Amino acid sequence: MKNAKILLVPALFALLAGCSAGGGVKKGGSVEERAVQRWELLIDHKGGEAYEYLTPGYRATHPKDQYAAAMSSRPVRWKKVELMDKECPDEDTCNVRLIVDFELRIAAGIPGPVSSADVQKEKWLRIKGQWYHLPAQ
Repeated sequence: MKNAKILLVPALFALLAGCSAGGGVKKGGSVEERAVQRWELLIDHKGGEAYEYLTPGYRATHPKDQYAAAMSSRPVRWKKVELMDKECPDEDTCNVRLIVDFELRIAAGIPGPVSSADVQKEKWLRIKGQWYHLPAQ
């Protein structure tokens, strides 16, 4: 029984460390995982965290607070994201397509929001081993 307690303590520390590491930008991962993670942050209104998934060059020329504010003030509410496919012309460049479900209020006379889905086409670059989204604009 004493040996079981000795093994339980390190396991408990590992579990607690995993719980405290939750949230925020996840390092590593495939291009598919990173693309979905970025959209999940946007869906959760965490534009500041989604900003960290953008290429270093984009971040150098676009302030984080402005990006986060722009993502939060969109008239559309993103609801769900699903990976559609990817095409990688080389090992450091991928074009990813995602299906994003959303709601949008069309006009004052139409009751409630209108729901739909759209295919988002994104370019992703691997820089120093990490995948980053390069926005079109």
